[in-house]
Amino acid sequence: MNDRTATDSRSGYRLGPLQFADGMSGLNAWTYLYVSLTIMPVISFLSFSQPYVLTEIIGIPPERHGQVTGLLMTIHEVVVLALISFAGGLSDRVGRRPIFAAGTLITAIGFALYGLAHSITDLYVGRFVYAIGLAFAGVMMAVTAADYPAEGSRGKLAGASGVLNGLGIGLATLMFATLPGIFQAQGMSSADAGRYMLFVMAGFAALTALVMQLGLKRGTPTGTSSRIPLRRVLQIGLRQGFENPRLMVCYAGSFISRADLTLVATFVSLWLQRVGRDEGLDGPEALARAALMFALIQGSALVWAPVAGFLIDRYHRLACVVAALLLGAVGYTLLGLQDQPFSPLGYLGGVGQMSVILSVTGLLGQETPLDVRGSVIGLAGLCGSLGILVTSVAGGFLFDHWRISGPIILVGGANLLAFFFALKVWLADGRPMKFNPGEARSADTAGMGMH
Repeated sequence: MNDRTATDSRSGYRLGPLQFADGMSGLNAWTYLYVSLTIMPVISFLSFSQPYVLTEIIGIPPERHGQVTGLLMTIHEVVVLALISFAGGLSDRVGRRPIFAAGTLITAIGFALYGLAHSITDLYVGRFVYAIGLAFAGVMMAVTAADYPAEGSRGKLAGASGVLNGLGIGLATLMFATLPGIFQAQGMSSADAGRYMLFVMAGFAALTALVMQLGLKRGTPTGTSSRIPLRRVLQIGLRQGFENPRLMVCYAGSFISRADLTLVATFVSLWLQRVGRDEGLDGPEALARAALMFALIQGSALVWAPVAGFLIDRYHRLACVVAALLLGAVGYTLLGLQDQPFSPLGYLGGVGQMSVILSVTGLLGQETPLDVRGSVIGLAGLCGSLGILVTSVAGGFLFDHWRISGPIILVGGANLLAFFFALKVWLADGRPMKFNPGEARSADTAGMGMH
């Protein structure tokens, strides 16, 4: 396959209203869209299925779920913290494709190890391996989201990717809800049904890795390898942020949006399943009900994603981040104050979560110089991991010792704090409202480490 480099003067592939960056072929574009669908089950499945694994496979009582889940998430995020900036910087040297594919393949091994687990210690080992893969795959998901769109299509492509992400989460929830029942109908115990469910996910992740390797664009966006020493990756990301306050808003938004996605998926699932069990449902029935509600929440985000994408390409992207953070703060706080999770306010939380993710993605891609994009987005990913680490420890404590919806209220408060910071930067910028493509730094280079 002879891919054109990103410096090719010809326009990239166009699909309806979606304009891809110069040098992107049809194969690259369609593979990117496919990966936008299939990567979300790889990312979200383990968190959502965690209660089933703890109860049905390992046999941990529900009253210990908050503590064990918090520790597993802490192990996960410590590994990601150690690797994510390295992965971003490495992608500026060797390209996105091999890192994305290798990371996804490692997550497949993590799923398989989870399926083989017989103790909490085994889960720790499986989560450690899975976290290594997700550190690489997660940051490449963000970097490719910045690489693939043309500047005027960042919002629309982010919206399309958001729809596919939502469909991917819907696919994952469908698998959560049906696979254990299918395997149990074959005479398996609930524990063995859960193990085979995880083995299916291992195969799914391996297939996704193969498609990435065959279809994503090879090389780096500049067509050359960065010579930036990997030990300077964090320094470069921080320097770019201090020079450009909008990037600092992106770092804060990344801190929040990753916490939203992972913490809410985990603790809303625990909350939903706890309520289901309290109402007399068995494990698979409680899981199915939780999956349905979670799918409805994500469905609201899916419907909203194209609208958000249109707005991000029409209005100033910093203003969009400000509005999205406020929406997330209101939605999650009100949801967390409810006595039970089966509330329409969950839809507002889903819309807020999607808005934050898409608007931060658009602003980050717009403000990041081409030659250090992996390094800067790697630092944004590091901020996201810090957000998950902090909120998972605090959320697990609140879940066990305050109220079952405490982690959701925590996420709402974090969105509110980030909103005030983003609002300050927006006001200092003169309260811009309209998108101006001339402001974009995405085609510029920082002039560091290129040859």
